[in-house]
Amino acid sequence: MPKPLRAVQIGAGSFCQQFHAPTLKRLAAGEAPRIALEAICDLDTARARLFAREFGYARVYDDFRRMIDEVAPDIVYCMVQPSATAGVVEQILPLRIPVFTEKPPGVTVAQAERLAALAEECKVLNYVAFNRRAMPGVLRLKQWANEKGPLRYARAEMLRNRRLEPAFGVETAIHALDCLRFLCGDVLAVETRAVPYPANAARDFHVRLCFESGVRTDLSVLVDCGVTRERYTVHVQNQMMEVSLGASYSSAFCVSGEKAYRDNAVVLDSPASPDPLVVGGFVGEHNSFLDAVESGQQPNCSLQDARHSLRLATAVHEEYCGHMERFVPRISE
Repeated sequence: MPKPLRAVQIGAGSFCQQFHAPTLKRLAAGEAPRIALEAICDLDTARARLFAREFGYARVYDDFRRMIDEVAPDIVYCMVQPSATAGVVEQILPLRIPVFTEKPPGVTVAQAERLAALAEECKVLNYVAFNRRAMPGVLRLKQWANEKGPLRYARAEMLRNRRLEPAFGVETAIHALDCLRFLCGDVLAVETRAVPYPANAARDFHVRLCFESGVRTDLSVLVDCGVTRERYTVHVQNQMMEVSLGASYSSAFCVSGEKAYRDNAVVLDSPASPDPLVVGGFVGEHNSFLDAVESGQQPNCSLQDARHSLRLATAVHEEYCGHMERFVPRISE
């Protein structure tokens, strides 16, 4: 039986407390633990101590560099705020320790490009947490499309309630854009229409993507429509399949799971798992990262790939229309 990988974590925020830490606690438990939770680091040491007691981390730090030096871990988890991600990951990559980081990989295209180049230069295994790629329903959707294809069309909707933060397009809608890239391939061109809200800087987005494969997709991002729901649909000739995300990505009254149709009949009707850590992709993405570390094979959800999703999300946020190769971000740093 292989020894558990010695893990340290940077960041003890609320999202991590709700999803990542319970998943890591599962992976550190049982008869065959995959990881050992050696230390947690947060600038708020009181919060870090509570976090450590709740989830079983052995030590607490307020300086991640000292933590890594003293613990000498096998893997590092970076769970800090988007504005801090690039600065932290940039210091970890030269250490050549496999790193798992939350999305987005920086808040500007320049940051994402720099991290991707540094990861390539240091030849360090890394994983970016675009959790839709590890959701069981989305994985089944991709497999179905590959088996039934060729794909003719795809559609996505990201509906939210009172999510009026100005950076929603880059920090959250990037998930839907990355998921469409995961399903359909590389984006050739984008057409963006934004509809502003009169009282603040929030906007809805209506996006059409053209992929190099020739597939076209539509995405609607509505940030304050009175309901929370996220759904992905793919269409091949005479057949269609859709996935409605569960757990915190849809309101409790929404039906979540997968459905497929052929000849005006339902041929698949599979409800989503009631386990939010499974249906939300958190168990899947952490297992995928550990599988990659153990095999030494770079996962597809890497900084090298994630930079393209951030570039696409930035183009949408800036209401760009045109070929992606011609897109120049207004904010360079």
